[in-house]
Amino acid sequence: MNKLQLKHRELKIISVIAASENISHAATILGIAQANVSKYLADFESKVGLKVFDRTTRQLTLTPFGTALLPYINDMLDRNDQLNNFIADYKHEKRGRVTVYAPTGIIAYLSQHVIAKIQNIGDISLSLKTCNLERKAFYEGVDFPDDCDVLITYAHPKDESLVASFITKYAVTAFASPEYISTHPISGPEDLEQHSCILIDSMMIDDANIWRFTSTGGKEMHDYRVTGNYVCDNTQSALALARNHLGIVFAPNTSVQKDVQVGLLVPCFSEQHEWWLDLVAIFRKREYQPWRVQYILDEMLAEIRRQLTQSLEQ
Repeated sequence: MNKLQLKHRELKIISVIAASENISHAATILGIAQANVSKYLADFESKVGLKVFDRTTRQLTLTPFGTALLPYINDMLDRNDQLNNFIADYKHEKRGRVTVYAPTGIIAYLSQHVIAKIQNIGDISLSLKTCNLERKAFYEGVDFPDDCDVLITYAHPKDESLVASFITKYAVTAFASPEYISTHPISGPEDLEQHSCILIDSMMIDDANIWRFTSTGGKEMHDYRVTGNYVCDNTQSALALARNHLGIVFAPNTSVQKDVQVGLLVPCFSEQHEWWLDLVAIFRKREYQPWRVQYILDEMLAEIRRQLTQSLEQ
């Protein structure tokens, strides 16, 4: 038995005819020609093989079949309206959850300097979650969590279907307290193996971290195996230990600006040995995104870039 292919338009016409009980009135409500309404009705009855209306000179009345059919038609129309409303809300309403992942330092920065700048958040529920990188992410690409809408991080995505929007270059280098440097002088990255370094758990290989530095002039890159007595799962904890003279920390320059300004931490090397990373925002293609995600993403990126521009002008 062949399935009936019922179109939304013809179901709508049947529903309006039933409510108005008159072809002419239905045509006026629908805004289409009376002849077209009559044709839609005749085609529908021919398609289903049963009469929906009994016709008199003045009005139409539902047949027993039409009376039984009408609730199904109206239910389908209601469901279609609900579907259209859901799609409209999904695309255009500031409603629902938006989940942003980032490493600890970036989450702290977003919380302190960016989120409060987002105006008119509406009924959006904004969830901030920590996602620290594994070392292999720099070579294999970073994983995108299942519940993530936006991931701000230092590596590009493993999934090539995701969008990676470049934000800025990020410099990472070695810092320690002035007291530590005074007691344990260091001249260059090649001396790190003789020093107590504060390690990051996600970067552990056996009992060590591998820290990467460019040579003076930035033409070559070298890896250095470092060890120490303290292991942290995030940069913020590692910085706190470094402020207490417990070793050398490998951290983004932007994360230690205030510490350097007040003299709590200092760069370990007089020459410029750094590892430059790309800071990127990773997200699904916009055609797959609800409007609430696009709104939060655009507002965050605009504020981050505004602050970066402002810092460069100072």
